Amino acid sequence: MTEHPVAVGRNDPCPCGSGKRYKQCHGAIGEAPPNIVEPLSPEALTRKGIAAHEAGNLDAAERIYREVLATSPNFSAALHYLGVIFYQYRRLEEALPLLDRAVALTPREPEFHNNRGLVLAAAQRDVDAIAAYRIALSLKPEHAGALNNLGLSLHATGDVEGAIAAYRSGLALAPDFPQLHWNLALALLLQGDYAEGWSEYEWRLKAPELASSLHAFDGPRWAGDDPAGRTLLLTAEQGLGDALQNLRFARHLADRGARVVAAVPAPLRALATTAPGVTSACTADDALPPYDAHVSLMSLPGVLGITPERAAVPFPYLRVDAARRRDATAHIEREAGPALKIGVAWAGAPGYRQDSRRSMSLAAFAPLLEIPGTRWFSLKREGEALTVADAPAAARLAALDMRNDFDGLAALVDALDLVISVDTSIAHLAGALAKPVWVLLPHVPDWRWMLNRTDSPWYPTARLFRQQAPGDWTHPLHEIGIALRALTAMR
Repeated sequence: MTEHPVAVGRNDPCPCGSGKRYKQCHGAIGEAPPNIVEPLSPEALTRKGIAAHEAGNLDAAERIYREVLATSPNFSAALHYLGVIFYQYRRLEEALPLLDRAVALTPREPEFHNNRGLVLAAAQRDVDAIAAYRIALSLKPEHAGALNNLGLSLHATGDVEGAIAAYRSGLALAPDFPQLHWNLALALLLQGDYAEGWSEYEWRLKAPELASSLHAFDGPRWAGDDPAGRTLLLTAEQGLGDALQNLRFARHLADRGARVVAAVPAPLRALATTAPGVTSACTADDALPPYDAHVSLMSLPGVLGITPERAAVPFPYLRVDAARRRDATAHIEREAGPALKIGVAWAGAPGYRQDSRRSMSLAAFAPLLEIPGTRWFSLKREGEALTVADAPAAARLAALDMRNDFDGLAALVDALDLVISVDTSIAHLAGALAKPVWVLLPHVPDWRWMLNRTDSPWYPTARLFRQQAPGDWTHPLHEIGIALRALTAMR
C-alpha cells in the first residue's frame, strides 16, 4: 500500500488524531505531521483480494472482499469473488445469492455467469447451470472453460451427445485443454466408444486435479510392446474401485510372458496378490522391486485395446483369505440363521467430487430392512456415513468388526448371499469376487456402468438399478424391494 503525505495547516486538526490543532500538537514540537494513508478504491482493493485469492490465501481474500462490501455493498466484483470463495468452501447456499447479485449488477460479464453455473451445478441444478453457461458463451463464444462446464452439466442431465458436442467445440478452441479431453473420454466410454475413449482418457495425466496426486515412478512407461521376459510394474491411481476393476488385466500380461508386480494402495495389497498373473504386490511407498517398465492400471485397458466384449475374464479373479472367510461365515450364520444375508453400502467416500450424486442416506433403505426373511449387514466402517436420521435404520444392521479393515470386509462380502451397494469400491469388490451384487446408480452413472443396461460387461454377477430422474432414488429402491421379495419367496 502506497502512503501519500498531505500538507497540513497550523490551525488544522492534527492528523495524529489527538483532537488538538496541529500548531498545539506535532507542530509545537517541530515534528512533521504523521502521514495520512488514503484508502484504496474499491477497484484497487478488490484487485488486492483477487491477488490473495489466486495465491490460495482464501482467508485474506475473504477479509478484503468483505472490506470492500462494507463501504461499497453493490460492488459487483467483490460480491462475485466472495461468492466464489463460498463455492470453494462448498457453502453453496451462501455463494449463490452473492453471485446472483453480481450478475444482476453486471450482466455482461461472462465469467460471472460461468461461475454462477458452477455453483448451480454443484447444487445439482444442472438445467439452470446450462442456462448460465449458455449466457456466458453468448457473451464470449471463445470461452473454452464455459464449454467444458456446459458439457459437464449436459452430461449430468443425460444429454451425452450434447456434452460430446460441447467438448469438441471447446477442443476446437483449446486443443491442449486436458480437462476437455478427459471429460470427452468419460462421455465416450459411457457410450461404449472405447476406441476413441481410451485415447482421450490418457489426457487425465495432464490434468492438474489428478497430476498433482500421482506418484512418480522411475523408468520407462510400458506402451504395449512385447513384454515377454520383462518385469512390469502395474500402478494404481484414483480410487480403490478403479484398481479392483483393472487388476483383472494382469493375466493378459502374464499370458504374454511378463512378470507382473502390482503397486496398489495398502488396503488392497493382500487381495492384489490373488489376481491371476500378479507375482507380488507392494504399495507405492514401499521399496519397489526392480522392474523394466511401469504402466497405470487405468491406462492398461487402452494399451491392451479392451472393448466391452473383452472386459470380462474368468470370475472370480480375486480371492479372500480362507481362514478369514471361515470366520466371517461363522459370524454371519450366528447373526442371520436361515435368513437371506445381505450386505449394504449406502454411501461412498465423501471426498469424491460427485459423491452427492451417487450416495444416499441409510434412512432411505429403511423399508427394505423390514422385508421378512432378510438379515442386513453394514459394509461401512464404524460410524462412517451415518447421520442422526439414520439411527433407526442403523439399529437394524448387524455391524461386524471385520468390516473395519479391507481384508475383513472382503471376507464378509464373500460370505454373504447378496451385496447391495451404491457405486463405490464395495460394488467392484463384490463383482471381482463373483458375488451377486445389486448396484444402485444415479441417473447418469460413471462411465463403466454404461447407459440403459441392467447388466454389466465388467461384472457378470452385477444387476444394475438406475434412477429415472436425477437425485430420485425412489424407483431403484422400489425395484430392489420387488426383486428382494421375489428372491426370498424362492428360498
